Amino acid sequence: MRLRIAHEIVATFEPPAAGIIRKLRMTPRTFDGQYVGSWRIDVDADCRLDRVQDAYGNVVHTFSLGGPIASLAIVATGEVEVDDTAGVLPATARERLPPGLFRRSTPLTEVDEAIRTLAERTRNAGPGLLDRCHALKSLLHAEFKHRDSAPNAAIDPAGRPAAAVLAAGEGDCADVAHVFIAASRAMGAPARIVCGYIFRGDRRDAGAAEHTWAETYVDGLGWIGFDATLDRCPTDAYVRIATSLDKSGACFLRGADLGAAQATVNCRAMITQADI
Repeated sequence: MRLRIAHEIVATFEPPAAGIIRKLRMTPRTFDGQYVGSWRIDVDADCRLDRVQDAYGNVVHTFSLGGPIASLAIVATGEVEVDDTAGVLPATARERLPPGLFRRSTPLTEVDEAIRTLAERTRNAGPGLLDRCHALKSLLHAEFKHRDSAPNAAIDPAGRPAAAVLAAGEGDCADVAHVFIAASRAMGAPARIVCGYIFRGDRRDAGAAEHTWAETYVDGLGWIGFDATLDRCPTDAYVRIATSLDKSGACFLRGADLGAAQATVNCRAMITQADI
């Protein structure tokens, strides 16, 4: 499926900021199954975007501006063609870190007794880890109250710990992904978060196309995506942007503002199917 994406982040500062620093993870990578035809990031200010890859292999653009700055607009636009790989991340994605590193716990994915119990509930699902992960995905989908993400959730590195999300029994896609990751690690498997976009074919495509899901490493297959919010593995409707141990390291934007300015941020991500 060929998809067109436009992701706009607009910030206003009151009073104007004395300076800002921004780190953007808003650029997809090309590998078998995901082909970036065109992509650009525009900033409505005179600045230079420095492009690097972070430790996880994500494309990162950074820039800084001196003030006074009353407003700032960042727009990422492009076209990506995606194949349905049944959720399997092809080896050509060129992973930079060994899978074992993703067994590491973080404040958002710490395992408590309730998460261990959740992981144990999948033990009879089948003979291997893949069967257990599919069972976990369906279990979280069936037993959680799923809600849409807040308008600016995709650019907010903060989140609720997996244990708190599980206790509440409700959450958005990032919350549910953190629970899935924690439970996967409780099974002894490497797991991580993925931030990107999804084409749903409904009203959310016109402004809330950001999405978050989880990946677990299965020996013999590699990284497999699991979207417990929708009870499926990623398809050709998913565009993969960034990955990390948890949401804090994979969200679209991070930064700092200088001075006493209070920032008001509005985020809008639109996606359309380009080949119809």
